Amino acid sequence: MSRDLPLEDVHPSQLYLSSEKLADVLAWFDFDDPEYGPLPVFEHEEEWYLSDGHTRAFAAYLAGEETLSVERDTKVREKYDFEVYRACISWCEEEGVETVTDLRGRIVEPDTFQEVWIDRCQQVGTE
Repeated sequence: MSRDLPLEDVHPSQLYLSSEKLADVLAWFDFDDPEYGPLPVFEHEEEWYLSDGHTRAFAAYLAGEETLSVERDTKVREKYDFEVYRACISWCEEEGVETVTDLRGRIVEPDTFQEVWIDRCQQVGTE
């Protein structure tokens, strides 16, 4: 079941966006009638975080949306290593990435995204 949450109440769980993925989303995104499907979110310490869909959320922000259509991701703790999400949330807090709007200026090329984000996440628990 989806619902709308104010944009500022949905927190990112990643620090960067891939320019390639953003270009792909912008190719189909209709700024006159934003339709991006409900974005998966999970609740952690009484706050809502995106488990995926950061690029679509950013496109919605660019379109001037004040709310995001979201749906509870009921499997995030079962399907994924939640320690990685905890680390990601901590990194976002440390770097001041508290809302989707804070991803502005954090769009990087695919190779850079792999290096500074994917590889970093994959190191959680192996250090």
